[in-house]
Amino acid sequence: KRLIATLVLAVFTMSLILAFSLAGADKAKAASNKVTLRFMWWGGEARHKATLAAIQAYMKKYPNVRINAEYGGIEGYMQKLITQLVGRTAPDIIQIDVTWIGELSAQGDFFADLKTFKEVNLKPFEEKFLKDWCYSSGKLIGLPTGVNASAIHYNKDFFKKFGIPENKTWTWEDILTTAEKIHKKDKNYYLLNFDATVCYYLLKTYVLQKKGGKWINDDYTMGFDRKTLIEAFTYIDKLFKVGAIQPFSESAPFQGKPEQNPKWLKGELGMLWNWTSTFAANKANIPSLSMTMIPIMKNAKSTAVTVRPSQLLAVNKLSKNAKEAAKFINWFLNDKQAALILKDVRGVPASSTARDALEKEKALDPVITQITSEALKRAAPPENALSQNQELEKIATDVIQQLAYNQLTPVQAADKLMALYKQKLNEIKRLQSR
Repeated sequence: KRLIATLVLAVFTMSLILAFSLAGADKAKAASNKVTLRFMWWGGEARHKATLAAIQAYMKKYPNVRINAEYGGIEGYMQKLITQLVGRTAPDIIQIDVTWIGELSAQGDFFADLKTFKEVNLKPFEEKFLKDWCYSSGKLIGLPTGVNASAIHYNKDFFKKFGIPENKTWTWEDILTTAEKIHKKDKNYYLLNFDATVCYYLLKTYVLQKKGGKWINDDYTMGFDRKTLIEAFTYIDKLFKVGAIQPFSESAPFQGKPEQNPKWLKGELGMLWNWTSTFAANKANIPSLSMTMIPIMKNAKSTAVTVRPSQLLAVNKLSKNAKEAAKFINWFLNDKQAALILKDVRGVPASSTARDALEKEKALDPVITQITSEALKRAAPPENALSQNQELEKIATDVIQQLAYNQLTPVQAADKLMALYKQKLNEIKRLQSR
């Protein structure tokens, strides 16, 4: 009996040891499968809220994955990102703007080639759209979050107050004359909520509709002439003179974020030149908001209507969990559940799978759908990297601010911009030819 009892105790002890060993192994395996990803993006409150909800849904579906969110506004985002990339501290998943690809690529080879990941399904994306916007040196830098178009956001209550028809097809002259009438009627109201950056969009659009071609040519020369540039600056100067634009001395705190201007939020500014991808966030603050197309000149040589990705989602090439990051991006952009959470906070989805899911549930704002559709019909050819260069944009916005403060005449503004552009383009050419 003692022998049997001893044997039973020995077997029981061995069983316990084995059970604890297996449990320990399972825990160790589970711990080794746990993945932490950092996801960095910019946007407004509506985008943040939807993105955080999507992250929670993904982590519930894949409990071994933890995603740390890093988000805020766009101001200073690019500079912060470059610092992180160069310092090898950048997040695993990064939202970038297509206009930054040229400059980021010139700084180094930072992003994984998404076309090499089996975790990513490219079929729902239009191949030409990817080739036009998402590649650099043969690498698929990122996937488009949405289809974004330049458009004018307008306050329907503002239009009603001043008797402006909502279905109006705007011309450049109409904007000038309507703005002058409004400001004469009430000095507190301005038709346009424009900062220096928006004036830069206007400047390029006006010139390209007149001249066609590119803002900056591939051979590092300017794609416009002095006469046309003077004409464009003269038009912007008239907008300031007739009271179409709130003086920059008053709106300066909201440079780069005109949608936060209190006069815009109070309904004292009527129109904002912006992107379809920001409409949901802006409408959350102004329920009476709608959209229309930008003005297009009669017999324009280019519509200058920009249709491009809202943003790109890229994977940090140095990420230790690049495959998991690519898997998340694929879910975020292609999965039906993700689509119904995110809706149109980054514009109309670029993925046909996501778009179909939203259309089936009638979850897309019809205004965004309509304007995106119209813009696609009139879209200008994709801009080259040089035309999107951020340093050239900064030069132009500085010159526009000097024009706004009456420090330069339109002629002086054109001459100064061309001189500074020539100098900067020669510098860029030297750097890129090394």
